[in-house]
Amino acid sequence: MNRIFSVFLLLIVVSGSYLACTDLKSEPHKPNIEKHDEWVMDDSLASYLDEFERHFEEGLNLKRIPGGAVVIVKDGRVVFQKGFGVKEKGKSEEVDEHTIFRLGSVSKGFASVLTGVFVEEDIISWDKPVSHYLKDFQLNDPEQSDRIQIRHLLSHTSGLPRHAYTNLVEDGLSLDRIIPRLEQVPLIAKEGEQIAYQNAAYSVIEKVLEAQTDTDFNTLLHKKLFEPLAMEHSSASYDSIRYAGNKALPHVYYSRSRGRVPISISKKYYNAVSSGGINASASDMGKWLLLLTGHYPEVISKETLNEIYEPLATIYNRRFSRHWNGVNKSHYGMGWRVLDNQSQRIVYHGGYVNGYRSEIAFAPDEGLGICILINSNSSYPLTVIPDLFDHFRSDSATVNSE
Repeated sequence: MNRIFSVFLLLIVVSGSYLACTDLKSEPHKPNIEKHDEWVMDDSLASYLDEFERHFEEGLNLKRIPGGAVVIVKDGRVVFQKGFGVKEKGKSEEVDEHTIFRLGSVSKGFASVLTGVFVEEDIISWDKPVSHYLKDFQLNDPEQSDRIQIRHLLSHTSGLPRHAYTNLVEDGLSLDRIIPRLEQVPLIAKEGEQIAYQNAAYSVIEKVLEAQTDTDFNTLLHKKLFEPLAMEHSSASYDSIRYAGNKALPHVYYSRSRGRVPISISKKYYNAVSSGGINASASDMGKWLLLLTGHYPEVISKETLNEIYEPLATIYNRRFSRHWNGVNKSHYGMGWRVLDNQSQRIVYHGGYVNGYRSEIAFAPDEGLGICILINSNSSYPLTVIPDLFDHFRSDSATVNSE
């Protein structure tokens, strides 16, 4: 009898243990998120963003810009993202935060950051000669060819004249056909001495990375940047934007009476993606801004980002700083322009291609950034962006003085 009772008791214990295990498996662990962990936008920021939205929309209408999208990040969060206007003039379909635009030269920052990822993996070095990785890279002076480093390539300080063979990029020639021709171009300076903006030479970085990884550049962009950041609407090919459902069409100025008119999306610069061939939405660019301000250390460290932003060349004219009060010069790092806005470090770049205009700017030390995408060519974004940084710089100065 005692033996029967013991077996019965054992069955109860085992069954109870089994049920307990079953209950644990059927109830996945839920993190204990307390209310004080939830972020609430403060009234002053909310008020500023409301005012920003109203003024931005008024500006688009005044400048007769068909459509655009904006994203703003602050302190590691996307605090504003919104579409404005329409994808195509004369039609009713509205731009939203996921609408795809072409980025033009804002693509250059993706190439330098991607290179930084491989620097951290010890696959590339900023200081090694380009010819170490790519034997086909030869310039007019063989000795200078052997001295030009990756950082010279990405800072436009190789010694080539401005826009060397940009015409061939726009004609659609492949980089494999353009790069051997660089040897024919007379140099204007020694490496590192003078900035002269490039597209063809800048895009040599694609072939460097491909040679070192045995993987095409577009795949590297997706695997190392777009996918880790969940940039779901970003791509780097003509077909990707051509067949996208939610895209803005480009516009160009036609006449005073008709204003801007829609045109077709072209194939230009998809043969040199790093110089102008990336497509993205405002929502994706918000994630990109978070990376650029140091919030994706698992992808790239702040230390490497700061090396990318370090000024390597100085521009003494006001072409790129004229919209910033009191700023009379700007600099170029690797794939990024840099300026000192009254002790506020601003990193930025603009892009224009095929009737699209893009502008991105951020203060990495303050975690503040903005990206504006529009479907026509207008300097309007350049007049908007400095006000954002001046506003928060003034707010910071007020807080510090109290």
